[in-house]
Amino acid sequence: MKPLHGAATALLLPSLCLGGLAANVSGRTVEPLVLIVSAEFSVGVATAALLTSFYALPFALGQPVLGPLGDIYGKARVLRLSLWALTVTLLLSAMAPTFETLAIARFCAGLAAGGVVPACMATIGDSYPPERRQQAISIFVTMGLLAQIFATSASGLAGEAFGWRPVLFATGFIGLAGALAATFVLRTPPTSAAPQRFSVGLAAANYKSVFRNPKAVLCYSTVFLEGVALYGIMPYVADILSRQGAGATGEAGIIIGAIGVGGLVYVALVSKLLKQFGRHALMAAGGAFMTCGPIVLALTDVWQISAGAFAVTGFGFMLLHNSIQTEAVDLAPAARQSAYSLHAFSFFSGQAAGPPVFGALLALLGDAPALFISALALAATGLVVAALFERLARRAPAP
Repeated sequence: MKPLHGAATALLLPSLCLGGLAANVSGRTVEPLVLIVSAEFSVGVATAALLTSFYALPFALGQPVLGPLGDIYGKARVLRLSLWALTVTLLLSAMAPTFETLAIARFCAGLAAGGVVPACMATIGDSYPPERRQQAISIFVTMGLLAQIFATSASGLAGEAFGWRPVLFATGFIGLAGALAATFVLRTPPTSAAPQRFSVGLAAANYKSVFRNPKAVLCYSTVFLEGVALYGIMPYVADILSRQGAGATGEAGIIIGAIGVGGLVYVALVSKLLKQFGRHALMAAGGAFMTCGPIVLALTDVWQISAGAFAVTGFGFMLLHNSIQTEAVDLAPAARQSAYSLHAFSFFSGQAAGPPVFGALLALLGDAPALFISALALAATGLVVAALFERLARRAPAP
């Protein structure tokens, strides 16, 4: 895709941000509502927490197909169709009469959302030159962080006041706004090349080109571990607070949303941090900062302190995760959406695996030991990944 010009340039990034906002909001709003959903449908908290996995797992599993589809048929086309499908499934989720139908609707919503964020990131990579790409990615990521701050905080408070259904209806209307923006702003560019058809061989060739880059496995394993160790905690925050006598749904939404606050601090400081320390140092520091939220949640029953600690965790998460995002976008420029789809596959696979893993730790060891184990995993991930990227950098041939 060639860079856009004129009015299209001005509208491109806001339209992509709105689409990404819809996908991020739909993924995060359920986490603070777990206790309310559990009570309404008379299911256990651990069962209700699986709604996070029911969204994240299809998001991940769809990536091996959605990535090549975007590279072959056009990112704009895949993005438009995905956003319309997301809108429909979110509205159906809000009307679900049983827990089983809610789980199925969330599964379908996750599958649809899987075509949104990777297509947006790949479009940014195609449409902006390298000197503007990091800034464009940071703006797009900022919208995702704002979604985390306001969607999780508002969903917890609104869920306590009005129930979970109005919250999910609201996410459906945000999806509708994203779908309309994509329909009227993002056009599939004309091409003189002969049209391609999807085939397993062509998809495999794209993925093979991605894995020729020695950084690929390191990028994808890192975000998988992030998903397990950090996002596995999120559906259980309200339950942990309830046992502490420190709050429940509303407070959990604010604590989870605080991760986004820390991310916004990162976005404001990223240029200075990169100049001062370099990407590999930020990766190592990110792992250390991410431990703050789980450790403090384990040690205190004051939810405001935990919220501040999770803001520090959000800052650390972005130190590591945004560094990996930047690496992933450039793994294979000729198959950019395939590369970023693998990134999303890995990250959301981790988010799908995280709740049952953390739930098992809670049941086996209790709150504090489970949270300390998650913190240790986050710290180790940052330190090891930074060292391995540094080693790859030393081995790379000089330009």
